[in-house]
Amino acid sequence: MENNNEIIISVNNLSKIYRVYNKSIDRFKEIVFKQKLHKEFVALSDINLSLKKGDTLGILGENGAGKSTLLQLIAGTLTPSSGTILLNGRVLALLELGIGFHPDFTGKENIFFYGDMLGLPRSFIQSRYNEIVEFSELRDFIDRPIKTYSTGMQMRLAFSLVSSLDPDILIIDEALSVGDMHFQKKCIDRIMEFKQKGVTIIFCSHSTYQISILCDKVIWLKAGKIEMFGDTEKVIPAYEFYQLEKDRKNIERANILQLNEEHPAILREFQILNSMPLKRGDNIRFRILIECMNDRLPYHVTLSIKMDNGRGVYVTGSHLSGKPAITGKKREIIVTYPKAPIMGGIYYAVARIFDDKGLIVYHEKPMPPFEVKKDSMELGVCYF
Repeated sequence: MENNNEIIISVNNLSKIYRVYNKSIDRFKEIVFKQKLHKEFVALSDINLSLKKGDTLGILGENGAGKSTLLQLIAGTLTPSSGTILLNGRVLALLELGIGFHPDFTGKENIFFYGDMLGLPRSFIQSRYNEIVEFSELRDFIDRPIKTYSTGMQMRLAFSLVSSLDPDILIIDEALSVGDMHFQKKCIDRIMEFKQKGVTIIFCSHSTYQISILCDKVIWLKAGKIEMFGDTEKVIPAYEFYQLEKDRKNIERANILQLNEEHPAILREFQILNSMPLKRGDNIRFRILIECMNDRLPYHVTLSIKMDNGRGVYVTGSHLSGKPAITGKKREIIVTYPKAPIMGGIYYAVARIFDDKGLIVYHEKPMPPFEVKKDSMELGVCYF
């Protein structure tokens, strides 16, 4: 009988410190002259966590928070500066930089090459070969060198390979941000299968939505330290509130901007007129208030919407639709995103003012993230 209370990952007082040198020769000088010529960058500091069999952990944090460093340390591709990591089981990792494919080998050769690196019998890899290729949907390309593959194709093969080798611990770093939505859906489905089988999963993503449906626990990393660790339904709202407050402060700073030669036109206000929360199919109405140095300055206005992982979902603009340039010292513009087909989740909108050619940006203004209410477990960008 399986013991689901078994600790399968134990991280204790883990830190990673990098030495940063101004010049490469300083490394040599430091050794010879016994003089400190480096600065220290603390990527991770005093990380402690333990995961049981079947736990699914999401990792959140801004760029540079230490997410990838933590995953690489657990995966064994980096050595800690201090602390210990104890693992109980086979660890397979799909990191941001892939899994170490040889660029001159074909896709097929790399499948067996990866198995050799893991010390797996060739007969075992052969027994999984067709499954790997079929899942990747790359059979027509499998005999071509990896260096001819796009980034998305390489990640397809890497995920298919890693997820077909019966891991006890599966580590995934931003892999689902690459590739089309059809394949992302397949990946999510397979991760859910692993979850049901009791595989311990560590999943890093900028998408709070993906983490919310995949993970039971979440670590929020901030400047190399654990800001919060706990149940998903507690950590994600705290992280999203932090992002909202940060964006609000940035917007307040932007509102101080004054008209001048560098900024002859300024976005004074940018807001959603709908009541919250939004739902799929709403006519989302945006209000944009513009102020110019004079009433003769011609300009264009654009509005773009992105998901929380940075993927664009909607863009519109006066010059994109062939309309003439706008003039007026003060103008209020209402932009409607009709019957918005976007999925539930957190979205970001940015308004921009361009010159009359649509080339020079006079000013851009973000608004705080807005939420479209989730009404299903479907994945993707939009409904058709």
